[in-house]
Amino acid sequence: MWEEGNWSATALNFEADVEHWRARLTPRQRDAALWNYAMFLVGEEAVARTLSPILDAVDDHDDQAFLATQIVDEARHHVFFDRFLREVAGVGEDPSSTLTAVQDHLTWGFRQVFGELDRITAELRRRPRDRALLAQAVALYHFVVEGMLATASQHFIQRYIRSLGLLPGFAEGMARVARDESRHVAFGVWLLGGLVQRDDEARDAAIALWERVLPWAAGVFVPPGMDTSYAECFGFTIPEILAFGLRSFETKVRRAGIEPRAVPLLAAEPEAATFEERGERLWTLVRDRILGTDDDPEPTERSLELILEAAARVMHEPTARSLGGPVQWEFRDGPPYHVVAVGSGLEARRGRAAAPALTIECSVRDWARIVMRRSDPRLALLAGRIRIHGPIQAKVKLPRLFDHPVLRPH
Repeated sequence: MWEEGNWSATALNFEADVEHWRARLTPRQRDAALWNYAMFLVGEEAVARTLSPILDAVDDHDDQAFLATQIVDEARHHVFFDRFLREVAGVGEDPSSTLTAVQDHLTWGFRQVFGELDRITAELRRRPRDRALLAQAVALYHFVVEGMLATASQHFIQRYIRSLGLLPGFAEGMARVARDESRHVAFGVWLLGGLVQRDDEARDAAIALWERVLPWAAGVFVPPGMDTSYAECFGFTIPEILAFGLRSFETKVRRAGIEPRAVPLLAAEPEAATFEERGERLWTLVRDRILGTDDDPEPTERSLELILEAAARVMHEPTARSLGGPVQWEFRDGPPYHVVAVGSGLEARRGRAAAPALTIECSVRDWARIVMRRSDPRLALLAGRIRIHGPIQAKVKLPRLFDHPVLRPH
């Protein structure tokens, strides 16, 4: 397939694209496109540079041959985006200056995800026989970077350039990039599937990687100043992008032989929710700076409700029932909530319980930091930012109550 689909990034004709960029795109559309394409340029350079440790770590010669073709693809994709940004958008004078010029467009989430890619692949270069580390590299590279983030961006870019009849040279290049990436992701799903089938440690390592990275990945598509017109100017929304990325990611995780709800952030979501509903919920948490940023959380009543509902879904139900009463949250800067056993599960309810077994006293911001692993609850307890009230026999069960990676201390 690689041999049949070879193409030239330098042969694409951008003459019409230059005219469209200047005359047919609005200023907001140019800003939005530049923001998005800048991340593609930097991302393609990063993946071309960091793939060789994965190639060195696989044992099979056919796998090595395939990964060698993927490195070629990624380098060609970088040339494609570099040409477009310089020749059409007028950014930079050569590949080095163009790469430097777009750095300000990179989001916090993007920097975190690709910083982790650098770290893991550098470690894999030092320890190429470590199967768990190989599983993490593939879980990040092929599932998150390509299978979730790039796939979602490609889908919406191709949708708007087709519907608006824009940028024919860029459209041709994007179609070829998307075809290449589809082949890469299919290989990554197959490779990780084999690793996790043979080794539980590889499976656990992949899940731990996703636990760490998905909250960052949620922030990759955060537009400057949370300005949703960066998506809406092309006829779609940020929640749509998030929903598409989630669907793509979960489909690939399942094909690799891992149940998506084994991933903590996904386990905190209601099973019956559609991807569209989950995209809206995720955007609420991102917009309120609970996920996808290192800014101070700014919870609203809606995001607080989502956090407590998630807590009820991931709490250890047998331990919660053994307490003999509800768990109460008394927020210093928000309405009270409690979690109570109902039927075969746990449910979060607004208000005060009649006879709570445990009461957690803290600020909404501190609880948001803790549940999203941005703060260590032990340090918050020592500093007095969190106080636990209740009988000692209930307090000693607290670690088991939250014995889930979403809520577990670092």
